Amino acid sequence: MIEPTAGQTTLTLYEYVNPDALEDIVTASAEKKSDVEVRFTVVDYLVTVRSNNTILIYEPLGAHRSTSEKPCLAS
Repeated sequence: MIEPTAGQTTLTLYEYVNPDALEDIVTASAEKKSDVEVRFTVVDYLVTVRSNNTILIYEPLGAHRSTSEKPCLAS
């Protein structure tokens, strides 16, 4: 989960990417049976959306985290 930046009360995907366009890309890829991966940043987090309905969220490189932790998965 991404916590809002200091002073920010909400974090909206619309501020970073057009969700309808993203969905169109993933849907078109699935219909053509070709893989696609779209990457973008939200604050300092890297978000990767794959055509197999996998969403990966990576913490910023400088973030403190245990070496046993893996990227956050969402679907």
